[in-house]
Amino acid sequence: KCMKTKITADSTCDLSAQLVEKYDIRIVPLQIVMAGKPYKDGLEITPKEIFQYVESGKGICQTTAVNVEEYAEVFRQELSRYDAVVHLNIGSGFSACYQNACIAAEEFQNVYVVDSKNLSTGMGHLVLDAALMAQSGAEPEKIKDAMDEAAGKLEASFVINSLKYLHKGGRCSAVAALGANLLQLK
Repeated sequence: KCMKTKITADSTCDLSAQLVEKYDIRIVPLQIVMAGKPYKDGLEITPKEIFQYVESGKGICQTTAVNVEEYAEVFRQELSRYDAVVHLNIGSGFSACYQNACIAAEEFQNVYVVDSKNLSTGMGHLVLDAALMAQSGAEPEKIKDAMDEAAGKLEASFVINSLKYLHKGGRCSAVAALGANLLQLK
């Protein structure tokens, strides 16, 4: 008998609602903290709302990792309907999510956690590949192994129009942001 494997992923994979539905992926939201109040990413707050808040000058937002109990509950729910779960996390270098998911997975027999080593589009590609493998009936161990291997080879990059948000988040100095803006560097 073919195992039914559920693919789950952190909200940082930035997949559209259409892709999530089409490939039957469960998204586990990180928390976005805005003005001291937590919101579930993609459920209680949108990227547009985050940008509007930052643009207003009221402050910046932070993210909070999904905790062990939240992951355990997701895994428990999915294992009541599926034979196995393969969960893909935001890269372990960006967040404690991977470590928390690994701790939660220890409670279960058939939960496999993948460190995507990426975020956003890079992670999204891995999630879609995993979902395609799951739909084709691949064993969960094979899905995890394939994603671990692909994560090590995947390199996603992007161009930003302004260093404004990097400066507001403390990732670059005011001088660097001003210089890049004056020189119109991307």
